[in-house]
Amino acid sequence: MCRLLSINSIFICIFLTIVGCESTKSSSSTNSNTSKGGSTSKPTTSTEKKVIVTPSTPVVEANLAPGLEREILSLVNDYRKTKKLAPLSTNAAIEYQARRHSMDMGTHRIPFGHQGLSFRIKYIQEKVPGATIVGENVAYGNLSAKAVVNGWIKSDEHRKNMEGSYKYTGIGVTRNMQNQLYFTQIFAK
Repeated sequence: MCRLLSINSIFICIFLTIVGCESTKSSSSTNSNTSKGGSTSKPTTSTEKKVIVTPSTPVVEANLAPGLEREILSLVNDYRKTKKLAPLSTNAAIEYQARRHSMDMGTHRIPFGHQGLSFRIKYIQEKVPGATIVGENVAYGNLSAKAVVNGWIKSDEHRKNMEGSYKYTGIGVTRNMQNQLYFTQIFAK
């Protein structure tokens, strides 16, 4: 059980416990940082032991980048046009999953890749009527939208998704506090 002195610290303790943290005991100290940029507890004078919550994975903040998302959609649809394919329409449920996946990668809750894809597929199939096939492209790095799309075009597996007979898409781009970009594009038909 966490014994912290401020409401902000209690929130952090609960949040870190929910996202999968380890608790470690330490001797009484004058302050304890609970996460990057976390609050500092007031000095204690008793000899009671405090519990310091340490995340098992880094907790990093990140923000969405909707401008890059729109630019990627435009570039992907431009590419599809050169292949005489119909443009993709955005879908809110798919976009939600793409943004969530990029956010999870950008905040290091999960490693870069396709972890959790089966959950995203199930969610999309439940929320998008008639959706039976789902594909996903991911990328990361300090890249422009054009560089990401060109990289996907050069990769056989990514290009296969871009050229697929998909009808809907959702794109999620996250920029974390280390200025790293994480990209997810999900396709469905």
